[in-house]
Order: sequence, then C-alpha cells, then structure tokens
Amino acid sequence: MLVDEPGDPAWNMSVDGALLAVGAAPTLRLYGWRPHAVSLGYFQSLSSFADLPDGTVVVRRATGGGAIHHGDELTYALAVDADLLPKDLAESYRLLHDAIQRALGRIGVACRRATEGRLSARPDDPWCFSHPVQGDLVTDRGKLCGSAQRRAASPRPRVLHHGSLVLRRPALTPFVAAVEDQVEPSADVQRRLRRAVADEIGDALGMSPEPGALSAQERAVASELLRDVFGAAAHLRRR
Repeated sequence: MLVDEPGDPAWNMSVDGALLAVGAAPTLRLYGWRPHAVSLGYFQSLSSFADLPDGTVVVRRATGGGAIHHGDELTYALAVDADLLPKDLAESYRLLHDAIQRALGRIGVACRRATEGRLSARPDDPWCFSHPVQGDLVTDRGKLCGSAQRRAASPRPRVLHHGSLVLRRPALTPFVAAVEDQVEPSADVQRRLRRAVADEIGDALGMSPEPGALSAQERAVASELLRDVFGAAAHLRRR
C-alpha cells in the first residue's frame, strides 16, 4: 500500500501507469492532487473542454470514462494482476464499490450502490459525476464515487482501477455528492477513511495491506512516462 501526499497531476498519472506496467505486487495507492486539476478519460477530446477556466491544469488518464475535477478528494488506484478481480467488468466494479461503501460507513457516511439507470455512461457525458450509472456509489445528493478501469494484456494481464472519492464539492462540478454532506472531512476523518479503504479493499481481495514504497524500477518507469506520455502536450492533445 502506498499513501502519497497530494502531488502533481501528471506525476500522479505517471506513477499509476508505472504500477500498471511493471508493478510486481498488488498495489493500492492513495493520494490527492496539488494543484487541483481536471483529468480527462483516455478517449475524451480536449476540445470538448475549451471552456474550462484559464489556468486549469488538465491531464489525460490511462483509464476511460468521463472527466473529473480533482479537488479535495481521496483518489485510489489499484494495480493488480487481472486474475485477482472478476473477469466480468461489472462484477469487478461491484466488488470494489461494495468495499468503498463499507469503508465510508466506518466514518459515518451512508451511500448505496445504484441499481437503476443506464448500464454505462453515455459517450457524450463530459463529466464522470454528471449522471450516475448502475453500480456507482450515490446518495440523495448525487454521485459520490467515480471509477474507471484500464486492462492491459502484456507483459501479463493487468488491471488499473481508478477511483475518485469526493471529500468537498469541487467548484467545476457542483452536482456531485461529497463526504462533507454528512461528515466534516477533518484530518482525522481523512486518516480513518484511508485506513478503512485499505482494509476493506484488502478484505475484498483476501489480502492484508502493508505499507510499501515505489521500487526503483517503478520510479524509473514513472519518470519515463512523465517525460514521454502524461507530461507531454502531444498526449493531452491526442484527441
């Protein structure tokens, strides 16, 4: 398990990309964003977000789905060999979202897994949190947790699961639900939430989380991805 301080958006994406590409052990990474930023889903067009306020930092994720304004939130990235998660995409989301639901309950935040609505987001939905779909974690206020996956076939079958858990409502997406609707996300509450997320995802996978650090290889690959991919303007403008 990696618990990182809020960090540079392009570096965040580069580390997650390295964990997907060369991670040797199942890894859960918990982190935040400084500065706050918008991440585009892998298949989204940058031109669709031409109206973002001046100065908004934008990166492109390795995972799909809609754009997310990453403000005060807990982001989790799970990088594992594919055989640790159900082959069915919807089942893998349910497994992990149920774990997040239990973790939220441990800090006094009630939510539910959506069982109605569309099976997947519409291609023209620009924002991940704008329209909950089946399996999303929601409250009466809106969508509380957004997730997306990337599955890689080589060098061995691997999965990267990104999740965004909103602590305080971001300015660009006022339609989202947030932890602050039910509990003040103080430093202690955030610490307890990180512990709960690690415990519950570990239980769901039949594992016990242990503190870890990036390996030398993972850090080297992350640096390469920062230079050549996630920190490169060409990658952001590829669509």
